[in-house]
Amino acid sequence: MALTRQTLCYVFRDEPAGVRQVLLGRKMRGFGAGMIMGLGGHVEPGESDAEAALREVREESGVEIDPSSVSRRATLTYWFPAKPSLNARVGVFFGGRWRGAVRDSDEIRPAWFPVEQLPLSEMWDDERYWLPRVLGGEQLTASFTFDDAGTRVAHVDLQVAESAGLP
Repeated sequence: MALTRQTLCYVFRDEPAGVRQVLLGRKMRGFGAGMIMGLGGHVEPGESDAEAALREVREESGVEIDPSSVSRRATLTYWFPAKPSLNARVGVFFGGRWRGAVRDSDEIRPAWFPVEQLPLSEMWDDERYWLPRVLGGEQLTASFTFDDAGTRVAHVDLQVAESAGLP
């Protein structure tokens, strides 16, 4: 079965006290409802992964990312043996420059979280393996196989490409 192409994109802000924050969102409906996750979604026909990441962030949060500031940080592959229709390849991006006021959408309720205090217990199980590392500047390629319930990672294959630093 073919892998669905999806994207995630992270933007950051610095609080006056020097706390670095990342924009995440609580999923309001659909697959993963109730969980906190990065902003993103499916790649539409004719779109590049980066174009889809920009569109999804705009639709889900109102944030407009400068396309020239987007950088790919990871490629993640997800396998769901009990439900192969969920198998996906996800491009992970950072948006270095952005503008706009963060707002809720029908799908996501965005909020800022300190990079050093990610709500991993409320996120997909795989994120504990890769998200802190990518936010810390590593570039990764990883594959995650989930258990039959589709909630816990049963197998991880993770490779570090290089260190890139935060935007």
